[in-house]
Amino acid sequence: MVSADNLNLDCLELIFAYLYGNDLVSVSLVSRSFLAGIIPRLYRSLVFKLNQAKRYPAVMSPFASVLAHPSLSVHVRHIDIRMAPFVKSSFHSGFMSDCVRTIVSCQNLSSFTCTPNLLPSFLLALQGKECLKHLRVNATLTPDQAKEFVKVKGLQSLTLDSGTWSIVDMLPQWMFSLGPTLTSLTLHSIHELSESILDLALYNLPHLTGLHIVNCSKIDHSAIFHLITHTPQLESLSFTSWESPKPLPSSVPFLPRLANLAVDTHCALSPTSTPTLWNSIIALTRSWSCPLRSITLRLSDKLLIGDVFIKDLLDAHATTLTHIALLNCALSLEGVRMMSKRCAELERFAISIPTKDVYGFADALRHSKTLHTLSDVTDAHTSHGPHVSITRPDVSTIIELVPNLRTIITDGRVWTASIVLSELVPHR
Repeated sequence: MVSADNLNLDCLELIFAYLYGNDLVSVSLVSRSFLAGIIPRLYRSLVFKLNQAKRYPAVMSPFASVLAHPSLSVHVRHIDIRMAPFVKSSFHSGFMSDCVRTIVSCQNLSSFTCTPNLLPSFLLALQGKECLKHLRVNATLTPDQAKEFVKVKGLQSLTLDSGTWSIVDMLPQWMFSLGPTLTSLTLHSIHELSESILDLALYNLPHLTGLHIVNCSKIDHSAIFHLITHTPQLESLSFTSWESPKPLPSSVPFLPRLANLAVDTHCALSPTSTPTLWNSIIALTRSWSCPLRSITLRLSDKLLIGDVFIKDLLDAHATTLTHIALLNCALSLEGVRMMSKRCAELERFAISIPTKDVYGFADALRHSKTLHTLSDVTDAHTSHGPHVSITRPDVSTIIELVPNLRTIITDGRVWTASIVLSELVPHR
């Protein structure tokens, strides 16, 4: 007779692929066969975040666990460090030592993320990782450290959250060596990055499909549209436009494959109307006839987006859009109604939900037959007075009116609709 204990490990691993977090730990305690089947899943990702840093060393880190059982390192594919514990204003030496030794032992590591400024300690440990394909780090490095860092080869995606002039100076040389493999490049808040350096770097990346240059003060939209001549295969593009934006260049290369677009717009003064740059960009993407599936637009100061812009956006891309995010923006109910009626493939919508007229908002949204996820992106820090949250009755109203809506994300909560629409369960 077949029982769970008789299943081979391949079957158990497929079953356990649907479990996450504490559920994995609980199942591992059922039996030895379950433990053997769940270990590859349990140790596939080593994550260390703020809540773990606060409890360290009272609670063992995942890196210490791997060091205590060296055979587990073969299962590690992803390491994600978002915070490190401190001792007297410096990083905990024991934790840092465990991290370095674990990275060295994980020969099958395919992705590494480290957002704190810890990279100098890991430079030697990251060398020689043939399976490493995805890297995201804070690249605040000295010249000698930068020379060591750019020895990392074979990456498919690279994200630098910040960086000094040392790493900027090495970018063209590094991109030349990464050219055959790199498909996605993200540079964030690197204020030393200039257009000339970025030009040399992108020249070596003709196969790039994702380019995201965000909050780099010397690179604006004009520079981006000038430089994309080197990357005609782009499918995803993100950039920042700054105060008093220049008009688009008179000649812009075609991006016929562009499917994901994000524009972060900074304004010196509070805008009074939809930025003209946005209209120009939508006119440009329409001329490309690109299959735009996702668009994210963000303003530094909150603004009501005009219905005319929404109409232009829908005239250009209503048939292909599946994800729309308007951050720090407000829409009229007519604008919401136009989107829900005309976007036949809309699946995810991120917008500031108007708490004073939830029913009107839900009624405007009810025309969408495909929307399944709604995100409330209201920023409590941008409004005067107390922040008004979406209540349980508000959530119930929206889900009851929008036919296929199954998830509402608001204020750190995820509300999911059960089979009986009136029964809602909040998850922290």
